Parts: sequence; C-alpha cells; structure tokens
Amino acid sequence: MDPDSRYKWTVLAIACIGSMMAPLDSSIVSVTLPEMAQSLHMDYVQVIWVPTAYLVTIAALLLSFGRLSDLRGRKPYYLIGFAIFTVSSIACSLSHDGSQLIVSRIAQGVGGAFMMAVSPALITATFPGKERGKALGINAMFVYIGLSLGPPLGGFLTDLFGWPSIFWVNVPIGALAIILGALVIKEEKVHRPGRFDLPGAFLFALSLVTLLLALTFGEEWGWGAPLIIVLFLIFAASFYAFVRTEQAKGSDAMLDPSLFRKNRMFAAGNISALLNYTSYFGVSFIASFYLQRVLGLGLTTAGLILLVMPLVMAFTAPLSGWMSDRIGSRMLSTGGMVIIAMALLLMSTLGTGDSGFLVALYLGIMGLGMGLFSSPNTSSVMGCVPNRQLGVASGAIATMRTVGQSFSLTIMGAIIAVVAGTDIANSVFGGGGPLPPMATYESFVNGMHAAFQVGAVIALIGAATSSIRGGKACEPMGQ
Repeated sequence: MDPDSRYKWTVLAIACIGSMMAPLDSSIVSVTLPEMAQSLHMDYVQVIWVPTAYLVTIAALLLSFGRLSDLRGRKPYYLIGFAIFTVSSIACSLSHDGSQLIVSRIAQGVGGAFMMAVSPALITATFPGKERGKALGINAMFVYIGLSLGPPLGGFLTDLFGWPSIFWVNVPIGALAIILGALVIKEEKVHRPGRFDLPGAFLFALSLVTLLLALTFGEEWGWGAPLIIVLFLIFAASFYAFVRTEQAKGSDAMLDPSLFRKNRMFAAGNISALLNYTSYFGVSFIASFYLQRVLGLGLTTAGLILLVMPLVMAFTAPLSGWMSDRIGSRMLSTGGMVIIAMALLLMSTLGTGDSGFLVALYLGIMGLGMGLFSSPNTSSVMGCVPNRQLGVASGAIATMRTVGQSFSLTIMGAIIAVVAGTDIANSVFGGGGPLPPMATYESFVNGMHAAFQVGAVIALIGAATSSIRGGKACEPMGQ
C-alpha cells in the first residue's frame, strides 16, 4: 500500500471513531436511564433532559463548528472535540445527582458537536472524488454501529459494574483517537476568506434551547404560565432574527436560506429528515422504561430488544442507498416514512401484559422503515448542492437529525405527562421511591399510546414532504 493510500485510510479510521462515539453515547444511555433515575433520585423532567441536553447541545453547535473548522482548519477542532468529550465522560460518571449529570452531558455535547461536524469534512478533504462516496458510506456505517452497540453494551456494563461504567468506556477510546489524530492527521494551511457568523450561531442556539425548554416544562409549570409564554416569545423572536441575519450575511452565513427557497430537493430532504427523527427517536427512550418498569424485564434483556431497531437499520441502509442510485430517492424515502408510521401505530397497541418479543418485532419494522428512508434521503440532499457547499449540506442534515431527536424526546415526554399526569410520569420515569401500583402503569401506557400515535401522524406528514422532492437525485449545481 502506497503512503498516500495508507494515510487516507488511517484518517478514515480516526474519523469513524468520532462518528461512532457520538451516537453510541446517545443510544447507550437509553437502556440505563431507569437505573440512573433510581440511583440519582431524578424526576421525569431530569430524566428526559439526560439525553435531551446532549442532543440539544450538538444540534445548537453543529453548524457553527462545521463553519468554524472550514474557516480555521479541521485538525485542531477535531482533537479539541475528543478532549472535551473524554473529560466530560469522566465528569458524567462521577455525578452525584441529576443536575450534575445534565451539566456534564451538555459538556459532552460540545465535544460531540466538534466530532460530528468535522468527521465528514476530514474524509471529504482526504479522499478523491471517485472514492468519496465509498468512504462516506463506511463512515455512515460506523454511525449505525454506534447506535447498535449502545443498548446491549449499556445493559451489559450496568449489570456488571453499575451505570457510571457506560461513560468510562469513552476514556480509552478517546485517548487513543487523540494520540492517533495528533500524530497522523496533517495540519492544514487554511487561508479561506469569510468571517465566522457569531450572531447567527447565537440566535440559532437561543431559538432551539428556548423552544425545547418551553416544551419540556410546559406541563409542569402550566402552558399559560408567564415564564412558558416568555420562552415561546423568545423562541419566535430569535428564530425570526436568525432567518433575517442569515439572509443578510450572504456567503458568510452559517446556513444560506436560499438553499431552502430555491432548491426543492434540498428543502424537502431536510424537512423530511427533521420530521423523520421527530416521529420515532423517542421510542427507544420510552420503550426502555416500558420494558423494565411495566414488563419487568432485566437490563440485558431490554438492551437486546432495543438493539433490534438499529441492527435492522444497519442492514437495510446500505441496500437502500445502492437502490436509490438506480431508482431515485423519492419512492424509497417516502415508503420508509409510511412504514415508520405503521410501526408507531403498532407500538401504540402495546399493553401491560404484552411480551418483549412483540416489542422487538415492532421495533424491527420501524428499523426497516428508517433504513429505507435514511440513505436515499441523505444522498438526495448531498447530490443537490454545489461542491463548495457540501460541508453546509452535511451540517444541515446532521442538524435536522439532532434537532429532530431532541424534539422527539421532548414532545413524547410532554404528551405522556399531559395524558398520564405529571405525578404518574414522575412515578414511572423517576426513581428513589416505592414501585408504582399497576393502575399507574396503565395510565403510563395510555400516555405512551398517545405519544406513539402523534409520532405516527408526524411520520405521515414526513412522507408527504418526502413525496414532493422530485424524481431521481439532481446533479450538483456547479462547483
């Protein structure tokens, strides 16, 4: 193997570590949340914010960090991201209450945003055009590996060593990636014109955080409470200001709004991705509590059941990506969203006496729909921008993914709290008290049904937006 070939594959391996670690830390927490809630005496709002704080931070910073690395160089920010992620993982494992854990998860999200924003750019800059698709496909596979490994690994480690061990696993991997990255990745000489869009970055983060805070605390504080209304007003004002700021920035914008106005494929693909993740991502979070609290299954068993969905996704996504090159993305992505809606409706029929096998079957159907949707949709978005905006397109669809994941957790948690009541949500999601009576579990299951039914409606809306994208992927619009 010649030195150049060895170098690019080594860079790919280092980038894949970052691509795997961020989703791994998202999925590994889901199966361990009931144990964390019990150990740290958290209420349901704190429990929801353990995964949400991580995702919100990534979503708020992803575009900004991608733009920053384009302007100032990728290697230093990639290594900084790994360092922050590794140190904050240690802080997570040492948390003594829910608040400390959430703050540490926010710090983890900062590191994860650096890694997720820079990984695809490192690969794109290293591989020639004829090999770029293959390299990015391998990178995407590691994202699914991270999602797949999380639930069973989390259950196994927590059973043997307790919940803090799920964060310690990041330390040796992070240290190895930092050493390899520092020694192998070549330093770029960056002289790119343009300024970092600090106002846009701030306004985007402010709008996202205030919206999610309002959705999360609306039931507990009251939807008409002055503070909730203020949060919604801040969201509306900051999001409007963000759009106007990006329009005025032109080529210096963090996200060019004209991509959504003038490129139907780009707009439909990104909106469909947002609705896709909003519709289904909270299912694993809720199913973890359902399997362990309602059905009484052990951590390892619950982890294996939750493994089914990402495992089916990992098998289906490469095949659907190959098919989309031949028949286009519209039919595959739209069909995938319809299958997700069907799976959510099936999940909404589960009761207090059903089996783990039935949950695994429905999650497998959902994984099939997600696998059919994801690769063709991403391919269509990346194929409809000029080469000079590939990084923006990658950052945009990754942002839609993480924003959708955050929305899903927040919306489904809020629906359960509204339908079942805050006290019952605290009883099932929280920890530290006696086991709830069966009537409480019945009310929780009713709230779960409502959350999954709303998710099915969102998935069907996503199918509609996916269907208007056009036929086969268009060619990049110039250089």
